[in-house]
Amino acid sequence: MGAAGDGYAHGMPESAENVVAVVVEEAMGVREELGEAVAEAVDGTRGGVSALAAGGACGLLAVLTAHTALRERLARSWSPELAAGALVLTYAGGATALVRYGRTRLRRAREASREVVEVSRDAVARTADELARG
Repeated sequence: MGAAGDGYAHGMPESAENVVAVVVEEAMGVREELGEAVAEAVDGTRGGVSALAAGGACGLLAVLTAHTALRERLARSWSPELAAGALVLTYAGGATALVRYGRTRLRRAREASREVVEVSRDAVARTADELARG
């Protein structure tokens, strides 16, 4: 182990300590940047999948309602076709809106994932530059 002032601390050359310090500093910066991007990607994916599932449920309700309306057509004051058509259109409209919303959320999540990759690439390039400069 080197004596004080000879360029060694804890047995490590000063240049190696500098490299370690740069790498740690860059890693902390990248961690912060990635944390925000990953959180956005996870949130977007969760919201998109939930909306797609809700859209599927609305689609199923549309089919079940149409079936029920046809089966109970004699008990309705409207014609069975009109009653079934109105309910099917209502649920189908809800399903369409939820599927579109889900796709938008998933698209945003995909964009956030691409951003994470770009941030990672930039961090690696910055670190490599710092290491090359010594």
